[in-house]
Amino acid sequence: MEIRREDQGSVSVYYLTGEMDLYCSGEVKDRVRESLDEGIRQIILECSELSYIDSSGIGVLISLLTTLRKSRGSLILCRLQQSVYSVINFTKLSGFLVITDTLDEALGNLIVEVQAEQEKAKYEIKGIVRDSGHPLLSTEGMYHKEFNLDLRRVRRLSQLILQKAPAEIREVNLLEQQVSEIIKNAVRHGNKNDPNKKIKVWFSFGSDHAHVIVKDEGSGFRNVDHWNRFYEKKMKAFAEKDFDTMMDYLSYRTENSTEADGGNALMAAVEFWNKGVVISDKGNTFAVRREYTA
Repeated sequence: MEIRREDQGSVSVYYLTGEMDLYCSGEVKDRVRESLDEGIRQIILECSELSYIDSSGIGVLISLLTTLRKSRGSLILCRLQQSVYSVINFTKLSGFLVITDTLDEALGNLIVEVQAEQEKAKYEIKGIVRDSGHPLLSTEGMYHKEFNLDLRRVRRLSQLILQKAPAEIREVNLLEQQVSEIIKNAVRHGNKNDPNKKIKVWFSFGSDHAHVIVKDEGSGFRNVDHWNRFYEKKMKAFAEKDFDTMMDYLSYRTENSTEADGGNALMAAVEFWNKGVVISDKGNTFAVRREYTA
């Protein structure tokens, strides 16, 4: 990832190029801290050349937004590629961030908290379904692969799986990003990044659907009900435009969470996979499905 800084008076503009993922998203935070250390509190991220963002990148944006708001600063994103904007939108972070089409517009709107068009939509409250008998967990007729995997190989596996997907549903690289997040959760939280443990993946793609099932060897995600209640409160606050309350629900954390965790991947998943996110009773198998219309 390449990061170039250009100051315009009391504003720092950071031009981001490449991919903002697990391995380099921290660089963005470190670079912005340089401006903060110099007393600059107005930050613009110019993202026209940013082609990819994952949950780690979303976590960095949340951290920067929180830090800047506490210091009465501002963070604006401009010129987002559609795939990057979609990930931000799925996590509902678009409700907090000012996002503009041009750099000039960003420079002229630094004191704006949320633009009107980002506040219009009312969102259906969704969640994760726990049900081992759910049809989405049926693997009949699906391709199947098993891997001994660590985090460094997740992107490559996701890209390999997406070779089976027809071009019309790939949505630039958004589908790959979402598949990658599901596998990454299984590797990181299920198998604790132990390369001796297996990840099993079933997948089916067509011009009208994407269906993926991922199983790890971990003890399982046990906080589904708690997570659903958290997400419901977040969505209620968002629908009511109660952003003060929503600030309390930016990230979902438990006693086992690390600094890199925040539940952002699950929040994006329940929005992207429009036919459901299902987890087995044990909690170590996730199934997701998205359907497309012509």
